[in-house]
Amino acid sequence: MTRNTITSFAPLLILLVLLTSCIQGISLEEFHNESDIGLIIRNGYHLRYDENKYQTGCNEMRNEFWVMDDNMANYFILKCKSFPEVGNTVEADLIYTTADDVKTRSGLSFRVTDADSGTGKIWLWCQSKHIGVIIEVLQ
Repeated sequence: MTRNTITSFAPLLILLVLLTSCIQGISLEEFHNESDIGLIIRNGYHLRYDENKYQTGCNEMRNEFWVMDDNMANYFILKCKSFPEVGNTVEADLIYTTADDVKTRSGLSFRVTDADSGTGKIWLWCQSKHIGVIIEVLQ
């Protein structure tokens, strides 16, 4: 292989390395550094709660939690099979909006990694999909 052949593949190799690192997503440790209610997919917030734009809600009897804007153009809903308690793993379905679609991910396995009784926040982490959800139990 000549030098010109190697240098012609260099941009492609750099792009491949960058894409691979993006696909892996954030780590559990990075997720734990987050404190805003919202949905994190791969590398960052897909939807971050802002009290001026969104509402949060929950139905503890049905183990459902949501964040949505007023016209429901942007939202996520987490439907857990059981109430999320620290140390447990809960199966859940996640429904969320994208720019042009509504996505559903069924049968996700979330580890409940932390909770703050003062704020009502609960951190759930799905390692296999690199999805983190910070929800709020309304008090």
